[in-house]
Amino acid sequence: MFKKTFLFITTILVGVSASNGYNGQDIFKGSTSITSFLDWFNITEHYVHIKGLIILDLIPAVFLIVQIVLFFKDKQKIKGLFAVLSLLANCVGVFIVIQYAYPIAAQMANWTPDTIPSNWISLKDDWIKYIGFYGLSGILGLVFFLITYYVPAKKNTCIKPLHPVLNVLKNAMFFILTLPSLMGAFGVFDFIFFPIGYKISGTTFIEMHRPIDLLMRSIGPIMFTIMLSLYCLLAILFFIEKSKIKGYLILAAILLLLGNTFVALKGNRPLNDLFLTWTPTTIPSNWSSLRDEWFSYHLYRNIFNALQLYCILLIYFVPKNTSKIPALQHLTKDG
Repeated sequence: MFKKTFLFITTILVGVSASNGYNGQDIFKGSTSITSFLDWFNITEHYVHIKGLIILDLIPAVFLIVQIVLFFKDKQKIKGLFAVLSLLANCVGVFIVIQYAYPIAAQMANWTPDTIPSNWISLKDDWIKYIGFYGLSGILGLVFFLITYYVPAKKNTCIKPLHPVLNVLKNAMFFILTLPSLMGAFGVFDFIFFPIGYKISGTTFIEMHRPIDLLMRSIGPIMFTIMLSLYCLLAILFFIEKSKIKGYLILAAILLLLGNTFVALKGNRPLNDLFLTWTPTTIPSNWSSLRDEWFSYHLYRNIFNALQLYCILLIYFVPKNTSKIPALQHLTKDG
């Protein structure tokens, strides 16, 4: 039981490490408002510069090292090797951000709108590039770690086998749904540890919000349709192989996805429409209360995302067939 609980916690922490904490930096690529950039940058650096490395890298790395030891102790060498690759990927990201991004950040911390250097755009874009590499290394580390869940184990003869093609399809859909769910659930950590959105000015808020909102209006319905379709297919496959508990967990994840979408349409969407009408000169005096209301709806959605993630992760730990006691005892044995 301890090993499964520890693996569950480690998986969540590795998912958290896939975030770099600097959410929205790509919005400021190229020519942009120096005032808005410095407003966002200085606040973000205050929260992320040191705290980010501890929460997003050091703590997950400690759990990952212990998990590697547990894998090798249980003679699960392939899982151990993929976990090592996950750790190395995260270490590469930390090296990049400390060696290349932080020296540029130290320069930018001294900038003001009146004292920026002539090459400020190229320096800023270099910093954004290195932060992007930092984030990609975290995602790569998460991919390596998730692969450990798909390393073949002893076959369970108490389960109705799927056709090999269907089994590959099931695992692929499961992987596709797990990866973004882990990354999406990081929003809860954002609210707790990195409340950057509450600190930036109204002008910076609408300049950052507008491009993200317009993008999500385009891809949001597509993402929802894909996720709902994958969930439905996955639930069908679980019920076909008589993994009823896993099927019910997928149905619970579907309900949480629908709840998330309902809050987005009824809560966030009307406020998004209002925000799109604002300009730096027409921001109302009560803008911060409207922003806080928008964030409250976003927090509800992040909670839905987190619960959806837990439903998905629990599937990895549910015995394939609980109707036969010997099989259950065999599968729940820690080793």
